[in-house]
Formats: sequence, C-alpha cells, structure tokens
Amino acid sequence: MRKVFIIVLFVCIALIGCVMAAVPDANQTAAANGTTTVTTAPQLIGGDMGTYLVTANVEGANVTFGSDYKGVITGGQLAVPVYTTGTPYRTISVQAPGYADFTANITQYPAANQTVDIPVTLVPLAAANTTAVQTNVTAPATVSTEMTTATAPVSPAPTTSGSLPFAVFGAFVVLGIFAIRSRR
Repeated sequence: MRKVFIIVLFVCIALIGCVMAAVPDANQTAAANGTTTVTTAPQLIGGDMGTYLVTANVEGANVTFGSDYKGVITGGQLAVPVYTTGTPYRTISVQAPGYADFTANITQYPAANQTVDIPVTLVPLAAANTTAVQTNVTAPATVSTEMTTATAPVSPAPTTSGSLPFAVFGAFVVLGIFAIRSRR
C-alpha cells in the first residue's frame, strides 16, 4: 500500500508540474492557436531621466545604443530616455538598407530633464566607398532643458517552454521506479 501511495504522489507532483508549465503566467496570454504571448512590464530602476534626441535624414533607420536596440527613426527623429545615474552609453549606431552604417562615439550625456541632440547623416552606398562611417558626436551636440518622450521599445519574441514538462514528468517516473525497487 505504501508503494502505491509513493507512486501516486510522484505522478501527482509530475502532473502538477506539467500543468503549471502549460498554464499561462499572469503576464502571459494564451491564443486560440496554442501560442503564448508574453507581455512584460518595464522594470523601474529609479533616478532622474535625461534624453538623447537622434535626428536622421533617413526615415525608418534603426538606432542602437551600445548593444541595445532603441527603435526606428520616425518623423526624422527618435527620442531615447536614459537614467542619469545608469551606466552611460558609449556608442551609437544607425543603419538603413541602401545606406552606409553610421557609428559614433557618444561624448556628451544628458543631465536630469535635459536632452542631448545627436544629428546623424546617412550616406547612400552608391556615394560611399565604404560600408561604415565612424565619427565622434561632440561639436554638433546641443543640450536643451526640455524633456521629450520616446516611442515604446520593441520587446523580443517570447520563448516557449519546449519539452520541460515532459522532462519533469520523466524524471519523476524514474524516481518512482527507483523508490519502488529500493523498497524490495
């Protein structure tokens, strides 16, 4: 009787683990086609905010600060809010199809409620003999005391749990078998 109880206990734990992995979290939405969409709330760090205002001559160009993708140039500009107490970005990259990549070192950092302008001019590939243009953002940058807001960042695609529930269930079955054999 005790062996049966142990087996039932392991199976129940395994089933609960499988159900917990299959049921959407509070920040997930299950769609009718079986896919799960994860929505995450931004983590608030705290501290004062400043803004980089990237202006570019190419609509739809992708903007990256360091290794963090920040968004797309819309209406000729992209506002990127940053914490003044956070680790400052050192480089900016702007890319668009048919244009040479623009990479620059960032040498000015916004203070609380200030905006640092970063003007970018992308050069068409036909006019450039290179695939990258590198410069320092120093002289043309200006600071204003007006705070701007940025468009919402693009979240990466959610990952699925894969075969985790089956692995957990298999592990509990194997443990149950070992428990039964050790009792004999």
